Amino acid sequence: MIGLSPAYFISRFTDEFTPSDVAVGLTQISEMGFNGFQLEVYHRRNLKLWMEGGSQEVRQRAEDLDLKPTQFVAHFMLAAFANPEDLMSDLSLVEMQSVIDIVGHFEACRIITVPLGGFETNGDADPRDYRAYFSRCVEKIGRLLEMVEAAGYRLALEIMPSALIGGIDGFMRLCDHLDTRSLGLNFDTGHAWAAKENLYLIPAKLGRQILGTHLCDNFGHENLSLPPGAGSIDWPRVMAGLNAAGYQGSYDIEIVCRPEAVRRQYSEGRSFIEKIITV
Repeated sequence: MIGLSPAYFISRFTDEFTPSDVAVGLTQISEMGFNGFQLEVYHRRNLKLWMEGGSQEVRQRAEDLDLKPTQFVAHFMLAAFANPEDLMSDLSLVEMQSVIDIVGHFEACRIITVPLGGFETNGDADPRDYRAYFSRCVEKIGRLLEMVEAAGYRLALEIMPSALIGGIDGFMRLCDHLDTRSLGLNFDTGHAWAAKENLYLIPAKLGRQILGTHLCDNFGHENLSLPPGAGSIDWPRVMAGLNAAGYQGSYDIEIVCRPEAVRRQYSEGRSFIEKIITV
């Protein structure tokens, strides 16, 4: 399956996109030949739009077009891991039930993704501070994992550059602390490449823990979401690695671009990925 990330809706409608915008966008997504799309609430204040009829509107349109929602990205939860004050708060924990309720409207959607963005401190942090931050991060993600799995879904993290836990090795250390391998990763190639990860080893390191993808490109020094093939990533190596690791999820393309370039860049990105996976 080839789908697309919520960056499509952001590029076309801005990050204030509504459920009605998503429903409108699904028509073009289908016309471009995609099979799937990702749900997202970008701003916490927009949760209520999805809970007050928006989810039903999107579900009906997706069913009419035979499009599958491949995951739900709780982008607004990024704030819950952004600084010491919000990390120590109950942010994300109090909203997760609302997310689960929204996802419950979409039978095919089984993955909930929480992004971990850059972590900022006010002034210098000493080793005791870091240990406290990491411990709280483990605790909070553990509680989110329990909530999501109790509802019958899978939890994935999306790791951005400068996240508190570090990169992929930090994700693996987090799993060790939680004593679980059920926690998954939404593999964003652009984030990993910009963070100087060895992109081609990530599938071998994580195997079936990779639950979803954001396939985008850049030149390894700026966290951009360019079309696959427009940067310096070796895409045949990435896709071969995913295949060797037994990846069974959707290949979802992520491109951030101007509204007038959306159809062309996403159509070209889909064709680019399709050629590689059908070789």
